[in-house]
Amino acid sequence: MPFFPPKLSQLSLYTTLLQQCLDSNSLQTGKILHTHILKSGFLSLIFLSNRLIQLYFKCSRVPDARNLFDEMPDRDSFTWNIMISGYVKSRNIEQAREFFDGFVSRNDISWNTMIRGYVEEGNGSRALDLFNRMLLEGQRPTHFSVSSVLRACAGLLWLKCGKQLHCQIYRFGLEGDVFACTSLVDMYCKCREIQYARRVFDRMTERNVVSWNAILTGYSQNSLGDECLGMFIKFLEFGLKPDHVTFAVVLSSTAALANLAHGKQLHGFIVKTQFDSNVFVETALIDVYAKCGSVGDARLIFNMMAERNAVSWSSMIIGYAQNGFGREAICLYKEMSGSGIKPGAITFVGVLMACSHSGLVDEGRRYFEIMRTVHGIEPDKTHYTSMVDLLGRAGYLNEAAELIEHMPLKPDAAIWGALLGACRVHRNLEMGKAAALKVFELEPQNASAHMLLCHIYTECGVWDEAAKMRTKMKNLGIKKDPGCSWIEVGNAVHTFVADDDFHPQIEEINLALKKLIEQIQEAGYVNHLNLTFSCDGIEEGRQSYHSEKLALAFGLISTPSEKAIRIMKNLRVCSDCHSTMKYVSQISGREIIVRDVCRFHHFRDGKCSCGDYW
Repeated sequence: MPFFPPKLSQLSLYTTLLQQCLDSNSLQTGKILHTHILKSGFLSLIFLSNRLIQLYFKCSRVPDARNLFDEMPDRDSFTWNIMISGYVKSRNIEQAREFFDGFVSRNDISWNTMIRGYVEEGNGSRALDLFNRMLLEGQRPTHFSVSSVLRACAGLLWLKCGKQLHCQIYRFGLEGDVFACTSLVDMYCKCREIQYARRVFDRMTERNVVSWNAILTGYSQNSLGDECLGMFIKFLEFGLKPDHVTFAVVLSSTAALANLAHGKQLHGFIVKTQFDSNVFVETALIDVYAKCGSVGDARLIFNMMAERNAVSWSSMIIGYAQNGFGREAICLYKEMSGSGIKPGAITFVGVLMACSHSGLVDEGRRYFEIMRTVHGIEPDKTHYTSMVDLLGRAGYLNEAAELIEHMPLKPDAAIWGALLGACRVHRNLEMGKAAALKVFELEPQNASAHMLLCHIYTECGVWDEAAKMRTKMKNLGIKKDPGCSWIEVGNAVHTFVADDDFHPQIEEINLALKKLIEQIQEAGYVNHLNLTFSCDGIEEGRQSYHSEKLALAFGLISTPSEKAIRIMKNLRVCSDCHSTMKYVSQISGREIIVRDVCRFHHFRDGKCSCGDYW
């Protein structure tokens, strides 16, 4: 056994024990060691004091770290960097900056730590200022500092600055660095320059899972779901193993596309890769099934989760709300409250949406108040939009208007639009005009608001004003989005528009639809809306040939009788089509699920999950 001099052996022991304290966050043992080191005279050794400072910062004992720093007779660059990093991690950025400015021998670690601190605090401007100062002082940037500043540009959507940094990457020879280039991909994606992002990604000589996740996220966040799924297939072809972030991003795109078939395929793949017990992946799966109208499958996943966080609960609550199951959403919220999970702002988005979609006015008022008084969550514009929608559509238009008038935030176009939509439901012309003017002030080209006001004029019989509105829209070049519906059959998506004649089976579809309407008329269906006028004052499409009816007829003749028919629509479903779906579900015995721009409608046995309240 080798012989160590007593002092050297003791020093080695202190070093080992301090490292163990750092690894295990053992503050009490660290304090005892501090005392022994002080008595033994080893505290003058800088590296031991440095480790003690690290331990104090790691255990959130910032004053102890500062006292030890002040007592040190000598300090090295590690000491200063530990103090800068410790204060950054303690969210005391100003104190970190004091140490940074007081450190005369700053190195790349000092600069990188300080820049990263500003970025993590959300102060991108100061991060960029410090980066420019670093360049002026001749300090060569590393991939750490460049990546941090690119994050700042991404957060602030500073595309011009990001492009300048792109040039700096080449200037300092970082074009082959996977970290810098991945940050560059992310910056371009966040700035909605997906083509630039893809160009950088394709030129990367080295890519890792994080790089692939960055481009996948970019496609997903830019509403390019098909491209995201296609890129995921390429990811697998390269032989890489996806992580939980990969699956969460791809599932998010699948949910946005409401592609149930792809969602189920991904679910099976996830089970094989054993990521099905990851809380983030499971939550994303809940979102997929809920947004595809399979709320029962979403609940099954939720029930099987070994671990749930606030996002998991909120996703299931929102899933119920979107699918028209308001009571179930509220019951789940109560269960969440009883489980000890603290609800967040997004939770109450789901709760208020559930109340709005189900006409639960008293419950909505109560939860809006509980959110503030019990949980200390200040409502944001999304919460106010839900409340205005809830009150307005229930007929409490004056209360909705007063809520907008007294809200502490400046109302946006969505809030005024919710009031405008409620005014159309109740044909309140004067308030509708006032709400529309507010929308026009904020978004002059808002086609939906112009259309809603046009409809209010028409339905109230004010034909000359409706004509003026149509002329105004024409002069401004405002056109409403054409209504379309799509249905997936045999792994192919079939899209329809009103009075469609492009589908290769259109004659068969029209014949089936004609027979279908005859059948439901015998069951009691009456077309209550003879004409629907467009902004040009002409018939927008015969009610019997609206896009969702064509999709329905195609689904009936193209799918097995035991299979639910799932239809997606880009606009709000009209009352006549809604009535048609109810009657068809009754005479055919088929479940029909329609997702319009606002919510899901589940038609079974002649009834809709919305309770005819939408």
